[in-house]
Amino acid sequence: MFIDLLVDKLGIGEIYTQNKRINPLNTSVYLVFLLWVSSVSTLWAQRPDSLFEIKQRARPTVLSNPADTSKSDSIPANVDYILSKDAIDGEVKREAMDSSLTLLEEGNRKYFLFGNAKVAYQDINLEAGIIELNFDNDLIIARPIADSSGTMVNYPKFNDGTQEFTADSIKYNYKSGKGKVYNMRTNQDDIQIIGQETKFIRNMTKDTTKGDIVNTAKAIFTTCTHPEPHFGIKSNKVKIIPNKLAVVGPSNLEIMGIPTPIAFPFGFIPLKTGRKTGLIFPNDYEYSPQLGFGLRGVGWFFPLGDHLNLTVTSNIYLKGSYGFNVASNYNKRYKYAGNLNLGFDSRKTENLEDGSFSRSNAFSIRFSHRQDRRAHPTNTFGGSVNIQTNNFQGRVFNDAQNVLNSQLSSNLNFSKNWTDKPMSFSVGLNHSQNTQSQEMTINFPNAKFLTQSIYPFRKAGGKETWYENTVIRYNAELKNRIQTPDSLLFSQQTIENAQLGMRQQVNLSNSFKILKNFNFNPGANYEEVWYMKTLDKTFNGENSIRVDTIYNADSTAFNLDTTFLNYGEVNTDTLNGFASYRTYSLSAAVNTRIFFTYENTKGFLRGVRWEMRPTLSFNYSPNYLATDYFREVQTDTRFPEDTDTYSIFDGNIFGAPPRQEEQMAIGYSINNIFQAKTWSKRDSMVKKTKLIDNIVITGRYNFAADSLQWSPISARTTIRLFKGVTNVGLTSTFDPYKKNSSGRRINEWTGFKGILPFRFDQATLRFNSNLTVSKIRELFQGAEEEVVTDVREARGRNQQRSLAEGEDLLSLFEDFRISHNMAFRWTTDGTGNAKMDITTNALNLRGNIQLTKNWGINIGNFGYDFVRNGLSYPSLGLSRDLHCWQMNFNWAPTRGTYNFTIQVKPGTLDFIKVPYQRNNYDTFTQF
Repeated sequence: MFIDLLVDKLGIGEIYTQNKRINPLNTSVYLVFLLWVSSVSTLWAQRPDSLFEIKQRARPTVLSNPADTSKSDSIPANVDYILSKDAIDGEVKREAMDSSLTLLEEGNRKYFLFGNAKVAYQDINLEAGIIELNFDNDLIIARPIADSSGTMVNYPKFNDGTQEFTADSIKYNYKSGKGKVYNMRTNQDDIQIIGQETKFIRNMTKDTTKGDIVNTAKAIFTTCTHPEPHFGIKSNKVKIIPNKLAVVGPSNLEIMGIPTPIAFPFGFIPLKTGRKTGLIFPNDYEYSPQLGFGLRGVGWFFPLGDHLNLTVTSNIYLKGSYGFNVASNYNKRYKYAGNLNLGFDSRKTENLEDGSFSRSNAFSIRFSHRQDRRAHPTNTFGGSVNIQTNNFQGRVFNDAQNVLNSQLSSNLNFSKNWTDKPMSFSVGLNHSQNTQSQEMTINFPNAKFLTQSIYPFRKAGGKETWYENTVIRYNAELKNRIQTPDSLLFSQQTIENAQLGMRQQVNLSNSFKILKNFNFNPGANYEEVWYMKTLDKTFNGENSIRVDTIYNADSTAFNLDTTFLNYGEVNTDTLNGFASYRTYSLSAAVNTRIFFTYENTKGFLRGVRWEMRPTLSFNYSPNYLATDYFREVQTDTRFPEDTDTYSIFDGNIFGAPPRQEEQMAIGYSINNIFQAKTWSKRDSMVKKTKLIDNIVITGRYNFAADSLQWSPISARTTIRLFKGVTNVGLTSTFDPYKKNSSGRRINEWTGFKGILPFRFDQATLRFNSNLTVSKIRELFQGAEEEVVTDVREARGRNQQRSLAEGEDLLSLFEDFRISHNMAFRWTTDGTGNAKMDITTNALNLRGNIQLTKNWGINIGNFGYDFVRNGLSYPSLGLSRDLHCWQMNFNWAPTRGTYNFTIQVKPGTLDFIKVPYQRNNYDTFTQF
């Protein structure tokens, strides 16, 4: 056929189009180009001037080889072919599984591709059962084809790499630029658009400001992927400007094909991809008897440049309560990433007794910044801030993580290192807060300057001597501390009570071996602290009394009763001004390692090793109580000789000098580690096992003390049982001195009352157990615990296994974790009687149960405290997968809150929901 000659010799790839930019939704325009080029050769003889212009030139360009005389008759060598301005700019590929057909009858000129017909042009692909080009009516038609059973297959499908849609049939007039698509299905992000009849009007003019227009009748917008969508927003009139906007007329929500009363007068749906400004629909619609009808999470999204997003949402209630949240995320590749979240909540509540109203406010600041390690070689900045007032998270959220978390902390730092100097500098902010007591501590600024190890006596070359290992380190620290209730954070009083101080420390140390096996570590420390505030305490000797008038019935008279409230009082004043103190100490330590081993070549136990790590230390510090750092003040008018010793630096940010007399003490510490070698029959290998992680014994003796020279002896040990399932920790204290009746140590030896000459003082025994299904399998079935690298993948695999193996009951609890904490404490009084208390005994359970493919149970936090005899904030959740919908029920019985929601799965249309809940404010009002 001549069309093959056109493709092979003239080169369809050399044909160009005027429209250089491909519009993804102008599908009919592409169909014209695809099929027109494939069939236009059949009409060349009738209409040659519409396609090509033939010119004679003095120096022709030859398309074929002149030496090939077999082709000279069909293509003259002296003719130069110039392409028409209406030609397209790419090669057209076509194929059909069955056949192709060309009809050239007058009034019936058509070209067909039958059976899985495909036409490709650049990155555009059209597939259909039958593709037809009608030259008489200027129409292109694509439709399905019937298979051997009569079922229609190969529905038209269009794809240009970014846009894809299917339809029952496509019809387009390439001269007028108008076309129709019947029962079209296409996706814009996660929204599926289904239109029964779509009209397409192409901009045939050269005015580039005007675009193509698509009008759709009876269209449905949905995120459901089912062939028969379970829900959708249906509109009779939709106007689409491709790649820009879809304008929707009056619409209503349909569920299972049934119209609902939920209607929309009009709507705008952006069709541009990427980030864009837009409305954020509310997360919840709720009615609260205490707060009124409300919307939660309604707001607006702003894309601020290529690296920054801003989201502003609010909670609005008709009875006057409101709140807002400002969230910003930023990210620059290879530089930094982070987020900022500001929250404010204002609650207006009614007093049911007198009908008055009160308002309470709370706010939250959360900030996180992460710097890429490749951003800068020496400077780093990062950390997080989490500051709240008036228990913001507990009043706004109801989940266990926010309600039970009473400790908040922040840590934000900038650091600078010098590559050519042994020093570094950092400045930052850190904060701690208890949401129950509402006490807050903020350290800002917190600046540090320190040096690395400096060896002042080292020299290049020669044999290294012991003193060359002497190391000097220096660090300086500046701190400003604010301690206040969170409700007074921004008050003037808080700023005035801020504590400012600076500390400098110099450390001198060395390390070398003596007698080959002993490490000797001498050292010296010097510290200097500067403050801007000191304390001054004075005694007011005036007695504070109370005089009461008492009626005496016997004498029918009134008597005066005098009661002394206190005998004088101590007044404390804060003095502003520079003050400082200095401390120093000397130390030395010797340590080594001693091994005791037992080996056996047969049996289960192949060896035991006992490793002992003894340490002997010496410490000296002077008597600071004799300096002017400490003063005495009288406390009672009745006892002038009784005084109280205080430091003028008490309460400052770095504390005061040690409240102690001269110290010249020797300390001792012995760490014992026990290991064993066992023979495994399973893999015929010898394995090492820790029998006891450690047994540590510590104490000290002070030569400079005039009494109670021996300190209490502390012993602690840690043991892991059942392959790490249970950790056992034991801490005990023994005392070589007696106690008096009030429980204070006295300078009398206990003597031998058993094996050791020590008095048992106190002990604490803790058991911490954590169980998972994998641990249970390992313990009772002998199976090795699976090494999980992807938690979500392992969870899905376990759920599928539990569904496939219905008889495996443990698989249903694959995600469960059971923890049990128990602690015992023994104490003794002055008479030697011991008392045992159970300080902790709590059992906690959390995890998910995937009952079926669609049903799931979530136990967020279910436990019981046996000491307090109460539940530890249990929470129960029930979920049901409804294909494109999700049903959730969550209940926190101890908080009295619950919520029930049926909503569209997360996506563009997830604002469609039916929520019902009771919040914590309604619960408080009810009780």
